[in-house]
Amino acid sequence: MDKQTTIGFILIALVFVGWMIYSGSQVPSETKPIAAASDSVGTRERVMQGEENMQPGTGAGESVNKSVDTNSQSVSGQRFGKWFSPFETGVAKNLTIETDLYTATFSNKGGGVKRWTLKEYSTWNKAPLQLIDWNLPSDVNLFFITSDGKEIRTENLFFEFTDFPESGRVSLKDSSSFAFEAILPIAGDSMAIVKRYTFRPGRYSFDVDIEMRNMADIISNFEYQVSINSPALTELNTVDEASYAEANGFTGGNRSKLDVSSIGNSDQISIDGPTHWVSVQNKYFLTALIARKEFSGSGMYIRGEHIPLPFEGSREIYQASMRVKYSGRSIERSEYSVYIGPMNYALLKEQHEGLEQTLNLGWDWVVRPFSEYLIIPLFHFLHGFIPNYGFVILIFTLLIKLLLYPLTKTSMDSMRKMQALQPMITELREKYKEDQQRLNTETMKLYRDYGINPAGGCLPMVLQMPILFALFTIFRSTIELRQEPFLLWITDLSAPDILFHLPFKIPLMGTDFISILALLMAITMFIQQKQTIKDPRQAAMVYMMPVMFWIMFNSFPSGLNLYYFTFNLLSILQQWYVNKQGGGFELKKVPQKNRKGWMEKAMANLEDKAKAGGAKKR
Repeated sequence: MDKQTTIGFILIALVFVGWMIYSGSQVPSETKPIAAASDSVGTRERVMQGEENMQPGTGAGESVNKSVDTNSQSVSGQRFGKWFSPFETGVAKNLTIETDLYTATFSNKGGGVKRWTLKEYSTWNKAPLQLIDWNLPSDVNLFFITSDGKEIRTENLFFEFTDFPESGRVSLKDSSSFAFEAILPIAGDSMAIVKRYTFRPGRYSFDVDIEMRNMADIISNFEYQVSINSPALTELNTVDEASYAEANGFTGGNRSKLDVSSIGNSDQISIDGPTHWVSVQNKYFLTALIARKEFSGSGMYIRGEHIPLPFEGSREIYQASMRVKYSGRSIERSEYSVYIGPMNYALLKEQHEGLEQTLNLGWDWVVRPFSEYLIIPLFHFLHGFIPNYGFVILIFTLLIKLLLYPLTKTSMDSMRKMQALQPMITELREKYKEDQQRLNTETMKLYRDYGINPAGGCLPMVLQMPILFALFTIFRSTIELRQEPFLLWITDLSAPDILFHLPFKIPLMGTDFISILALLMAITMFIQQKQTIKDPRQAAMVYMMPVMFWIMFNSFPSGLNLYYFTFNLLSILQQWYVNKQGGGFELKKVPQKNRKGWMEKAMANLEDKAKAGGAKKR
């Protein structure tokens, strides 16, 4: 490995570090489970642990005959005005919908979904995964201003069930519908707000139709909003989970994103135009409100804040709303689908065009195509007959190595030529040690005479970088690898492999554990460096690069370290095979072609500079 190759390798490492910083790769140490430092935080932790988070005395599907008091700080008739004060109190009832994928609880308090438990996923501590945060408003809420100047949020209103089963529970085998109604007691049943829900098995989504009856004299500004909220926390490391949380909207054919990345900050965006969908997400799960017909949304409004949590944790909370123009007709409907489920690429793409863009797959112009069209399809294909994703990664690594074999062989041949050329380069350094320009010219001439590309040694590494970046992104953010075990102590390929914790944090690493796979990756990198670096002046590289990569990779996902460790092993075997097959390698000059390649142009440029320098001296 020559000087140029070494510089190239260092630059690649710097690019890699920059990429990790850009994509939020500095994985914080795992946060402890959140204690009940406050009522809201404590409840949020109970939701994460799957404990009962319904109102006292309620259960899934249980009708509750409990009167809910009004807000003690409000006076009846003043909080919601003359139109909606009758809906301020009521009897709370819950309806449970159970499908093959989830169990959902709806409440007439707000007429929205209060609980959404996925059957195929669990929290970090293996408890049932409940995606609706009990401390936030229920999803599918309406907001508008009335003609008497009151802010109405339907999460605070009591609706009436229609088609309500006596058992309070529906086990879904086929399509099923029910509705919530708020009929204003002013003109019979002619003025009302109706939410009708339709469910189908085998889907993480449901349909909701919102009907406004004769509300032209009540809704001010002829506009209302339909909103959804952030999913509940599901992972142990809340800082890492927050780094992927964001809200998105698709308006006028363009995706807009809100990401409040700094603790203590808040922000908002408002965009006019035909809106197809809005979404809120954490690391692995997403809630989306999708317009089912044209112009159901006339704009969007998203707001968010980044708050601290106990034990050095943090969380980003978002609310995304679709703005709807109300024309004032006697009966007016807006139709939506609501998706509450995993951030699976295929599932998101099925919902609506562009929704799959919410999945973090790397830079759009370089990395994302590798993720979207190579790695994810290949992973799914291999997983079709290999159930363990760890073995999928091993087979995938072998396929990538075979794909890059011609390039890596050329690189290794180039590096062997560079090593054989070292004595001649040493002679040139001695001969022209006082004339750096002449030394560069003669060195380039030497490369040209023997047909050596000084950058050939690092070319395969450069070509592999987009794949490595794509793999890093996929292992960190795609749900397929979440909680997927491999062997022995490797229990989650999307997280660092931790055999045990130390009683202190390791300097530079900032973690209290050592990743075994990261250590093995560094050891194989050291062996690989020893195989290729023969120049004594570059001996420090043999030790520096493995240590640097070990520090970086110690807190990376075990799936990525498994890939890199396996790739290094295959590279060591390939280098050994090439060296063995090479036998009596002989350095020969190559015939010079009558062409002006990049090396010839570089030579001419150096010669011109040398002549110019000589002329100045004369």
